[in-house]
Amino acid sequence: MALSIDELCRKYHNESVHSEQVARLALRLFDLTRSAHQLPAADRAILNAAARLHDVGYSVDARHHREKSAEIVRREGLKGFRDSQRAVVAATLLFHAQDIEPSRQHPLVRNLPDPARAIRLGALLRMADGLDSGHLQDAAIVSVRCGQRKVRVFVRSPLFPANVEHAGQKADLWRETYPTGIEFVPASPVKTVVTLLNPDVSVLEAARRLLVRPSKIVAVNVPGALLGQDIECLHDLRVAIRRLRVVLRTFRKPLARTPAKELDRVLQRLNQALGPVRDWDVWVNFLSQMELAGNRRWAAFVRHQIETRQLQLPTARRHLRGPAFRALQRKLDRLGRLELPRLIDTSPPESLEKFARRAFTKQLGRALKLAKLRRSTQPDDLHRLRIALRKARYLGEFFAPVLGTPVDKLTRRLHAVERVLATIHDMDVHLAKIATQGPPPPRLLSLTLAERRRKALANIEKEWSRLKTVLEKP
Repeated sequence: MALSIDELCRKYHNESVHSEQVARLALRLFDLTRSAHQLPAADRAILNAAARLHDVGYSVDARHHREKSAEIVRREGLKGFRDSQRAVVAATLLFHAQDIEPSRQHPLVRNLPDPARAIRLGALLRMADGLDSGHLQDAAIVSVRCGQRKVRVFVRSPLFPANVEHAGQKADLWRETYPTGIEFVPASPVKTVVTLLNPDVSVLEAARRLLVRPSKIVAVNVPGALLGQDIECLHDLRVAIRRLRVVLRTFRKPLARTPAKELDRVLQRLNQALGPVRDWDVWVNFLSQMELAGNRRWAAFVRHQIETRQLQLPTARRHLRGPAFRALQRKLDRLGRLELPRLIDTSPPESLEKFARRAFTKQLGRALKLAKLRRSTQPDDLHRLRIALRKARYLGEFFAPVLGTPVDKLTRRLHAVERVLATIHDMDVHLAKIATQGPPPPRLLSLTLAERRRKALANIEKEWSRLKTVLEKP
């Protein structure tokens, strides 16, 4: 007996929040462009089914889920669809992945009476999938302008703006298939703040959202980190890894039946390996802002630092291109797209507000217990305090939409203290480099670093006092 779309999704533990979002976006594109391109009304149901089932095979074989999804649709049947329609659904969903030509040459497409029909619908599905590449369901099509030469789609995606770029990349099949071009344009932002969490979200759904976003940020920044031209790519990648680790540790009990603990260890090793590379990026960027060009030692010193920084790139590339990193990405993807949705479906919901307050209070307490370290003369002590404050700040940022304005204010004060400690840490790292690396530096450079460190030390008590003021408010 043929199964319905909903029954297939349940049977194969489909990531329905993603596929339903893709379906909404695909149907919106269909409705807004249908008249301009004379698409038959009957194709709407085909597109909806293909969108909702495009990832149904992920639980069977993640790496080949496109083919597995098509196979499931063909094998299981599809309630409400004739065999000929089901064949078009299966062929259409093949096009959502990156490579077009294998899909075009697939027997399910070639053997259709009208292969162009599946290709036309596949182009819409492909772009809609790109619009939820962040798997956060935040993208909305605000409007579409259909011109004679180009369709312009205005999209608002506040939580994962890279969705807009990804949709443009996945518009390649549209450009090959339709007579008009297409462009995805970021829509003007609105004043309403869109947050990742809200009080109605369950604990496990919060964990899913908080894990998916940094996982996707890591993936987005890998190409830039490999090139090594924009230092912010490696920075954003490492920040995303730190946030992932805080989430994995904070939700360790709800995630006990997942490989969360193993993932945390792998992420820790990766960030430790990338840390020295990032330190060199910060150091060379700092030197580029210094104005000592007239100093006779300056040119040779800076040239050596830049050359040494270039020697660090192979380290980043080795770790970000290796099989261990690819395995890590697959496991993170599986956790967010399969294991967590399955837990969400089978576990009773737990109050996020209670969980969030308990987790934030606990981490804040750990940081405040280290308060005396702010007066230490040892770089390691100050850095230890910084790390503890940063973890509390991350949780404050995660949970402020649930816990309210007081936590938001407290988080900003934590960040202010943390920034001062970050400056001290950077100066300590820089001072260590000039003591051990290359030609002798200009004396003015050493004096500048020492002076900046001294000023930052003097600011700690001021920022700590402001933090205490917020903490003491009822």
